[in-house]
Amino acid sequence: MNGTTGLKFMEKRPDWYMFGQHSKETVAAWARDLRYFHFVRAWGGHANDGDAFKAGILFKDRIDLENKLAQLGIVPGVIGPGDPQPITGKSYPYSEFQKFKTPVAAYPDLEQPSHVSIAAQNVFVTIRNSAILFSVSGTSDGNLYEVSESDFQTCIKIEKVFEQFNWQQWKDTSLAQSSSCVSRLSYPEFY
Repeated sequence: MNGTTGLKFMEKRPDWYMFGQHSKETVAAWARDLRYFHFVRAWGGHANDGDAFKAGILFKDRIDLENKLAQLGIVPGVIGPGDPQPITGKSYPYSEFQKFKTPVAAYPDLEQPSHVSIAAQNVFVTIRNSAILFSVSGTSDGNLYEVSESDFQTCIKIEKVFEQFNWQQWKDTSLAQSSSCVSRLSYPEFY
């Protein structure tokens, strides 16, 4: 634990892993130029995650959430009592499971946005507790497991929209402290 901040810092991932796909200079430039998004390296192994740029915007309540989504041009789907929901413990073929709508935990009548477009840019959006979360990857070739300069440029364009509204960022210290996330906490030398 750090005695002054109370934050626990994780050991950094080895450079050969963190910068295996992109040079340290490239990742440092991304870190300096991005205000809301962070480069997050895949955990790897059997985690089935991929590299991504991640960001979040805070909201206060349902009205604030719906207003912010509307400003982004996102209209969440509605989940009604007649919409089918999966039964816990029952197996479904993928084609059938895709038909189920994923609810927002705090507002189960709202459907998670998923893949949307903001400022004509593709981004994956989910809503969790008090934050709208954004993830960008695979914009140049559809490979959602890797990021590219195209993904970085997508983040820059989306951040310009966020800046218009002067929204408060979601500060997830667990993400920022992660050894896979390039943040001010984990890589202060990049800022």
